[in-house]
Amino acid sequence: MDIMAYANFNIIDWHAISAGIDTKTAWQEWQETNFIWPEGEKAPVDKIPAMARRRMSSLSKLAVQTALTLVQEQEVDYLIFASRHGELTRTCALLEDILKGEDASPMAFSQSVHNTAAGLFTITAKKAIPVTSIAAGENTFHSALIEAAAYLSDNSNHRVLVIDFDEPLPSHYQEFEQQEYQGYAFGLILSGGDDFTLQWNKKPSIKPDVMPHGLQCISKLVGSHSQWMIESSSTQWTWTHK
Repeated sequence: MDIMAYANFNIIDWHAISAGIDTKTAWQEWQETNFIWPEGEKAPVDKIPAMARRRMSSLSKLAVQTALTLVQEQEVDYLIFASRHGELTRTCALLEDILKGEDASPMAFSQSVHNTAAGLFTITAKKAIPVTSIAAGENTFHSALIEAAAYLSDNSNHRVLVIDFDEPLPSHYQEFEQQEYQGYAFGLILSGGDDFTLQWNKKPSIKPDVMPHGLQCISKLVGSHSQWMIESSSTQWTWTHK
């Protein structure tokens, strides 16, 4: 017998960006055109000061820009940055330098850790807010939501900012890439409540994920769905919106 667990929360606001897509209307067009990605476009990074921007990877820019956009008008009490692969592209570049006999850049090394984007955001925004960085394989996005719901259950008057962000695997790992997408960041401000219910149970799927879970969620939000299901190889995630 399957055991299903659940979590409740409200979505106060959300924002997502990718190259050529930076508004809810643009995301809706992406969803309606069967997830066709714009070509030759760049993601906006105007919220990030130029000095800080030059030191960030393309992935960190996406995450920090999204977070800065959402905290412009909303106060948050807790941050959760979630990325399946994190700064793997930067790590691969460091390893290539070492294999060539070159010295690894200390700055690049310091920003190759999984909580790079979270630290860069708190520094850039000048906000000393508690933060957690999460990596949980294909279930990374939903694991971040569970973390947020657990925090809100103990802090019902607080708000949590969740940033889900990722990019395709670098060329050295392309044989392991099973999804087609481009770099993105998806941010949600959550509060306590029951507008949304997320249920999950262990139920292996024979269907491979076509996109990261965060991108699948965006497609459902812009499509105004009241219920949807997202599956990984180990877990079935069911969303219900009142």
